[in-house]
Amino acid sequence: MRTPLLIAAVMFAVSAGAALAAFQPVDSARPFVVRAWEQHRAIAAALRRGEPVYCGGGHAPIVALTFDDGPGPYTNQILAELRAAGAHATFFLVGNRIEYWPEAPRDETQVGAVGNHTWSHAPLTERQPWLVWLELMRTQFAIDAVVGWKPKLFRVPYALHSPKVDEIVRRMGLVEVFWDVDSRDDVPNARVADVVRNVVRGLRPGAIVILHDIHPWTAVALPKILAAIEKRGLHAVSVPELLALDPPTRGQHCPYGAAGTGD
Repeated sequence: MRTPLLIAAVMFAVSAGAALAAFQPVDSARPFVVRAWEQHRAIAAALRRGEPVYCGGGHAPIVALTFDDGPGPYTNQILAELRAAGAHATFFLVGNRIEYWPEAPRDETQVGAVGNHTWSHAPLTERQPWLVWLELMRTQFAIDAVVGWKPKLFRVPYALHSPKVDEIVRRMGLVEVFWDVDSRDDVPNARVADVVRNVVRGLRPGAIVILHDIHPWTAVALPKILAAIEKRGLHAVSVPELLALDPPTRGQHCPYGAAGTGD
């Protein structure tokens, strides 16, 4: 009777050790490493679940920062702040803006991941299905032309989606990513203090935060947000890293609610 218990104990110890190993210090800039194949496998698992992602499982000391609507004039400043903090993030790119900042997508992959945010930031629920396909496909190829691969993550503009839009996203092999913490930095002339407060009050393990790298106040708020993340013993990661380290369960309810109507 002791043998099964002993085996179970050993398996638990190995599992716990593997989980803790992911957070063992590697160097001062990166507190943990999630290998590329682990991220790919996690994305494939999310695709099989067939549900949009709003948050992580809430079991690991990590949060996912996401930036929409870029690239833009403040992207490089945001990248510099992320590098300085050893933080990762995910950038959801608007395809027709890449030609103005052609180096940005490749630089963004060095501090996290990039995703598809349509070609023209169009409200997809107002488009015919073939136009929805075109919005997504043009951006897939625009990103591929710069970084050498097509993204596997997608965020719909304005949080406007429908069963038809969701079906097209899934058929294209994309994971639809929303959020459960809204920084509200898309409010015209948003105050830095408000952006920071909106993010900080939602910080918890597994949170996905929406920001935008096209606003100057977001770039100013980011160091304060990163400092708050560190103070709470959390680490800023990309969405693929979140899915690998702390995946949501099927039908999971995110404590801070569903996505709003951000850009």
